[in-house]
Amino acid sequence: MRHLISRRQRWALGTLVSLWLATSPAWATCQPNAVDYDLPTQRLDQALQQFAHRSGCFVEVTQAALAGQQASPTKGRFVPTTAIIHLVQGTGLEVHLDGDHYRVDHSDREAMFARIDALTDEIASARAQGALDAARANALSAQLDVVTTQMPALIAQQGFLSAAEKASYTRLFAWVETQLTPESPPDA
Repeated sequence: MRHLISRRQRWALGTLVSLWLATSPAWATCQPNAVDYDLPTQRLDQALQQFAHRSGCFVEVTQAALAGQQASPTKGRFVPTTAIIHLVQGTGLEVHLDGDHYRVDHSDREAMFARIDALTDEIASARAQGALDAARANALSAQLDVVTTQMPALIAQQGFLSAAEKASYTRLFAWVETQLTPESPPDA
């Protein structure tokens, strides 16, 4: 089972280090307009710094997330959202528009894995209690395994997990839960 800790705990442990990658005047000038970018392959932290200065948009990241990451080269005229997504594609990191700034992290991945871990535990418990036979438990686990494999690949490819993909996974998780809940006997 994956061990996940909350953001507050990471911060308290000193592993959450937020970097604000822009200057104060740039904060006021973050605009959705397209601008020209010519960012070569380089360390992701450097690329995000250049993005922030070029776009005027703040980017919140964790030092741990950036460790060893390389940005995709980005050349052309893009709106900030497209540019930053392009920079993180292939890293496994996710871009989020968080109010008035961008956030680059693993929050969707962490939330999905936490849910998968909880459902995996529930499947094992139902199996141990005899409420679920081995074949059904294996079939439900296989459904979760698909998400475990598919979701990180989508994030790496796209630089985010879409709302439609999140909704689809949420529906699957809800369906798995219904399979773990014994049916009520009909009223007499």
